Amino acid sequence: MLHDEQGITATSVRDVAHRAGVAPATVLHHFARMDDLIQACGELSDAMAPMPTEAILVGARQRSERVRRLTSALFVWWERLGPGWDHLLVDRRTLPQVEEWLTEVGARHRQLVAAALGPSGSAHVALVTAMTTQGAWRSMRESGMETGAAANAVARLINRSLKAVH
Repeated sequence: MLHDEQGITATSVRDVAHRAGVAPATVLHHFARMDDLIQACGELSDAMAPMPTEAILVGARQRSERVRRLTSALFVWWERLGPGWDHLLVDRRTLPQVEEWLTEVGARHRQLVAAALGPSGSAHVALVTAMTTQGAWRSMRESGMETGAAANAVARLINRSLKAVH
């Protein structure tokens, strides 16, 4: 998608029309305001690459398994979002709806971490959230690790840390 490739603020109606093979007037007919186009693209992105939910934890009785599933699902998601995430971080400065979405993603991320850790891990939510961010995934990838290996390494580190505390 164009927004993933070049960012929302750098994408014009003309760019969208060209990619879709239609006239700019056609795009404007369906999306009279840029906000409408941004919302439609956001909904499409969410449908194509939905953020992991607590469903990934179903059936995992042990916290260590929930942590492994959490890191795996989040790291795969960060990989799917790709460079589009970087553009969102820039676009959040000028587009309130992007800031709102990123804030919601942060809250959902913390809720997912809290669910994975369970009640005994509530004091560690902030730390585990930080260890499962896009930045953590990217850092691991830039060090040469594949996404699956990075997720497993982070899960092992989290699980060892949690065992040492208890």
